[in-house]
Amino acid sequence: MLKLEDIVIKYKKKTILSDVRLTAVPGEIIGLLGANGSGKSTLLSVIAGAKKAESGKLSINDINFTEKPDEYRKYIGYVPQENPLIAELSCLDNLRIWSKLGKEEMRELISTKPLSILGVHEFCDKKVKDLSGGMKKRLSITATLITNPSILLMDEPFAALDMVAKHDILQYMSTFKAAGGTMIVASHEETVLDYCDRIYFIKNGQVTELDKNSDKSYIDLLRGNVNVR
Repeated sequence: MLKLEDIVIKYKKKTILSDVRLTAVPGEIIGLLGANGSGKSTLLSVIAGAKKAESGKLSINDINFTEKPDEYRKYIGYVPQENPLIAELSCLDNLRIWSKLGKEEMRELISTKPLSILGVHEFCDKKVKDLSGGMKKRLSITATLITNPSILLMDEPFAALDMVAKHDILQYMSTFKAAGGTMIVASHEETVLDYCDRIYFIKNGQVTELDKNSDKSYIDLLRGNVNVR
C-alpha cells in the first residue's frame, strides 16, 4: 500500500501543498483533479521520489522513502507529461536504455500481452523524431512499464491524443488494475476520471478526497462554482 501522511511540499519559501494525506492499495486507480498550476505534477514527482517533501511521511508497504529511498523507488513507474525520449534513436533503442534485454528479447516482450496492448511493437524500428504525439506517449508508457512497477504514476497521459490512443491506454489501465497494480493518474479527462476508484481534488494547497456519488460536476469544481464538500 502507498501511503502519504501529512506531506508538506514547498518551492523555495512558498508552500505548494500542505498536510497531504492519501492512500492507494493494490488493484486501485486514483485520480488527481485540479486546475493548471494546482500542484498535481508536483505531488506526482514527490510520490515518485523525484522531488523531496518538506515534511511528512511517504511509504510503500511500510518502506519509508526517507530511510530507504532506493528500495522505495523500485516499486514506482513514473510517466511525466513530457516524453523523456531520445529523438535520434529508434523506439527499440529507447526502450533498451531502461533494460538489459537484447533487441530480440525486447521485441518479444513488447509483442506479448499486456504490453502489446500499447502497440509499440508495430512501430518499434522507427526513430522517435518520426513519431506522432500519440506514438511517443505509448512509447513513454511502455518504457516505464518494462521495469515492471507495481505502482504506476501518470501525469496527463491523454493530452493531445486521438481516440484510438486513448482507448488503448485506457484498456491497458484496466489490465494493469486487474493484475493488482496501483495507478495514480493526474488528468482533466472525464472519461479517465470515470475509470478511477477514488478521486482527490487539489485546490489552494489542499488535497481533498471527492465523493464520487455526488452530483457535482468536475467542470463546476474546477471553475470554483461549488464547494468540495
